[in-house]
Amino acid sequence: MLLAERFDEWLAAINYSPKTRVNYKRDVRVFLEWLAENIAVSTIGEVTPAHLQQYQMWLYNYERAEEGKESRRLAVGTQACRLAAVRKFFSWLSAEQQIAYNPASALQPPKQPQRLPANVLTRSEAKRLLECTPTERLRDARDRAILEVLYSTGVRRAELIGLTIYDVDLEGGTLRIERGKGDTTRIVPITDSARASLKLYLEEAREVYAREASQTRLFVSSRSGGPLDDADIVRIVQKAARRAKIKKHITPHSLRHACATHLLKGKADIRQIQKLLGHRRLSSTEVYTHVEISDLREVVQRCHPREKKR
Repeated sequence: MLLAERFDEWLAAINYSPKTRVNYKRDVRVFLEWLAENIAVSTIGEVTPAHLQQYQMWLYNYERAEEGKESRRLAVGTQACRLAAVRKFFSWLSAEQQIAYNPASALQPPKQPQRLPANVLTRSEAKRLLECTPTERLRDARDRAILEVLYSTGVRRAELIGLTIYDVDLEGGTLRIERGKGDTTRIVPITDSARASLKLYLEEAREVYAREASQTRLFVSSRSGGPLDDADIVRIVQKAARRAKIKKHITPHSLRHACATHLLKGKADIRQIQKLLGHRRLSSTEVYTHVEISDLREVVQRCHPREKKR
């Protein structure tokens, strides 16, 4: 599995996120184990497109057993992610000139069904989620700032965690998302309420928690003074949802969905939302347009001649 280790080092060198690196390394290991058990090749350079098609069929037919439950096939999204790791792996091997040609160049991922975002917060629920988090205690002031930034900007959880004190411009009312998904950098505006919450956190809470002068992360732990992690952000959001008595399953990504959906309801242009969210493809943003089917249904019921009540 030395190749998987070297592949992981390369991903780190080109600034892939730790989470993506973990997933890609795991998925490449799964592929290499399958290759060793099922295909008679002596080197990775002998892998052909036909072998990769066999692996894709194996993923499609693979059934995962869970204790006390019926075995289930891998979700289409899981299959696509595992194939994406393999494609990237062979792209790296080709760039390193360890293989004569890239057998994965024509590998087609399965078409994923487009799902509507689940548990989208309404405007009133989002307002309640934020305002039910008080700001009197230092930790609550930090949590309120986190919630306000998530909803104000629609940033991803990993992007929020990666923010530094130098990425905040309170006077200009902006955040710099340095090396977001796809290794891109973007500047996003923040709302007045998010700016006020950040100002309070920076002036009163952060200087108490960040004990070391060398610590530059924006949001830090109240216990260690070090950076927050994924689990911390999930806990903060879910605690706020409980306080607001919201029964939906709410995650940090729910606030990203809410930001996009509520901007769309407010007649924002979808390309502006695309830029705010840092989507490379407009199709990634267009999923939010489907949330508005309820609005369309109301229009049809109110205006269509076959729906008018007599």
